[in-house]
Amino acid sequence: MINKKYIYLSVIFVFLIIIKFINPPIIQKISFLNYDFYQKVFNRGEVKDVTIVDIDEKSIAKVGQFPWRRDIYSKILINLNRHNPKAIAFDIVFSEEDKQNPKDLLQQLQKESNQLIDIEVADTNKIFVESIKNSKVILPILGEPKNNFVKNNSKPKLRLLAKGENPKNFIYKFKHKIISLEEISNAASGIGSISLIPSIDGVIRNVPVLYNIDDKIWPSLALESVRIATGQKNLLVKSSKNGIELIKTRKNIIPSDQNAVINVKFNKFSKENYISAVDVANNDFDQKRIENKIILIGSSAQALFDIVKISNGKYVPGVEIHAHIIDNIFKNESIIKNIYTQLAENIIFLLLLIFLILIPMKIKPKFSIIFFVGSIFVINLSSIIIYQFNFYLDFLFSSVAGTLAFMTSLYFRYLEENSIAIENDKKQSILKKEREIAGEVQKKLFPNNKKIEKYIFAKNTPAKDVSGDYYDYYQVSDNEIYFILGDVTGKGVKAGILMANAAAVFRSLAKMESSVAKTALYMNNQVKDSSYQAMFITVILGKINLEKKEMEFINMGHEPMMVLDPNFNFEYVKSTLPPMGLMPVKDESFFKTTTMDISDKTILIYTDGVTEGYVDEGKELEVAGLESEIKKLNTTSPETIITHATKILTEKGYTLRDDITALGIKIIN
Repeated sequence: MINKKYIYLSVIFVFLIIIKFINPPIIQKISFLNYDFYQKVFNRGEVKDVTIVDIDEKSIAKVGQFPWRRDIYSKILINLNRHNPKAIAFDIVFSEEDKQNPKDLLQQLQKESNQLIDIEVADTNKIFVESIKNSKVILPILGEPKNNFVKNNSKPKLRLLAKGENPKNFIYKFKHKIISLEEISNAASGIGSISLIPSIDGVIRNVPVLYNIDDKIWPSLALESVRIATGQKNLLVKSSKNGIELIKTRKNIIPSDQNAVINVKFNKFSKENYISAVDVANNDFDQKRIENKIILIGSSAQALFDIVKISNGKYVPGVEIHAHIIDNIFKNESIIKNIYTQLAENIIFLLLLIFLILIPMKIKPKFSIIFFVGSIFVINLSSIIIYQFNFYLDFLFSSVAGTLAFMTSLYFRYLEENSIAIENDKKQSILKKEREIAGEVQKKLFPNNKKIEKYIFAKNTPAKDVSGDYYDYYQVSDNEIYFILGDVTGKGVKAGILMANAAAVFRSLAKMESSVAKTALYMNNQVKDSSYQAMFITVILGKINLEKKEMEFINMGHEPMMVLDPNFNFEYVKSTLPPMGLMPVKDESFFKTTTMDISDKTILIYTDGVTEGYVDEGKELEVAGLESEIKKLNTTSPETIITHATKILTEKGYTLRDDITALGIKIIN
């Protein structure tokens, strides 16, 4: 059955992909925030090749309300041409006759008075047309969805060289146009569109450089101005089934998207780039601000309602947009965001989404968080670096979507691990209770015979709830006591069970007064048959004769047995046999015993948990340390020695590495 988390994560994955490719308004606005931030922070260049002749508040105050007589524009053109501008572009459409033309006014007066008035007056329309003919003038055209029913057969001035698919299939389309009067348009060197296409939030971020207006291909006012300023006649446009691939003049490549739209890089445009129109009309301006520049004639006056918001957050006259586009074309630095950058965005978006969903499932949360933060940082840093080369990759939505995917995946990881942790806690709680019960049962297996304890003293301190160490002693007669001390490999419940099994066999054989060798034989084979994963026991097993003060014993793989005399001389009896349960044995003769006179001697048998236990940080007690502690005590009492050794191994609170078990024997006369 499929895990529910994979279903939920798949739904989120598909949902984010759908949102990405549908690109609803709210996602567009998120993208705009990122783009606008880049425009504000990183665009530090200056517009140098364009000057705006501004019909500002000052000009309107001195010349009069708009629209102006055409002879004023003629004066402006004449005064501009004195200083060799590269081209002059109007952001004003002259779609109607000059209603203030003196000649037309005179004719109207004659008509109304029915009298012939013999006065020579200027024809401002004709003067304006002649001024345009004598200048490198670019006039505007405006795309219009509605038909104004004004017949105008003006055509584009540029010669379009189209390769591949028809560009009309991809560029912005308007069925109708608003254009200057045909006589005026025919006099111009070029005609370019001033149609702006704001984003859904009303901000100008990108502008087409080619338009399909009235079923003809027109350049933008900016592109046409560059063409005229550089003395070029042709414009090359290459298209494929994917859209526009190349727009090029002889000197300039215009990096647009598949719809012939460029993302405008709005650099610094200061007041020095503006000249009041009335100052130009009066020939009162610095000629250096005109020489070898493209001149745009437009308006910043509030009353003319040509103020727009651009992506760097500023409100500027519409004419300034064209200035920035011209600057971008000359410098070849418009922001490139085309089909290839979009493809790169989508690939990185998908990869990021996949990795940020999968990573929390595969690696530890703290490492997955580091990976997440690093990924988001790297892609956004890459975007900033790439932007310096005028390529724009928008990773803001990818970052937001990736964060959502990552947090969701991390949440499911948390739920899963929390569920496992709760289940493990339950299991551990049950196991702990079982171990505690087993430990209590095990404690009851240890002998408690006060009569014997005057000869034998033993103590066990388990490292866990259940000990793998084991000792026992049993008196079978007035003179004989059987004893055993063993250390099961490993710790915990399994070791405790094996120990309990061995203890039962020992006690049964001791009651039958079996020989030490026979006891060893039966115990060995029982342990071999019942051990878990080749577990075995190191053992010292023996019998004490109180009358003879002798001890018969065998050491099966255990620590050397310490023999201590009243003068604190130490001897050690090493193992002579393999550990119990290591291999099957058929005959008791295998278990050769040793008999020792133990009168006036103390016998200490202990597990490695004693000598390998910590008495200080990183320092083990060791055999030498045990000897030293015995000498300090200045006693050979098994009880005193074992109690003291246990205390020094546990008093500092170090975690026990192994069970601590010791058994001491001393026959007191």
